[in-house]
Amino acid sequence: MLSTQQKAQILKKAGQAVPAMPGDTGPVLDAWVREVENLYVSYVAARAARSLRQAEEARQLERLRHLSSRTSFA
Repeated sequence: MLSTQQKAQILKKAGQAVPAMPGDTGPVLDAWVREVENLYVSYVAARAARSLRQAEEARQLERLRHLSSRTSFA
């Protein structure tokens, strides 16, 4: 399982704006953790959605190619 700091690093590498980790503890740190966790969940969901779209597009393209090749022989 990834730590919140690791998730923040992943988000930064992906070009996402991530707030700096506060030096404070308690409620300020808790708010930062919640924000990073929410950003990470959104990032992962967006990646999954993009992957599903790409897979569906590839599937449709392959189907069209298959149909096209069948009709060109008819």
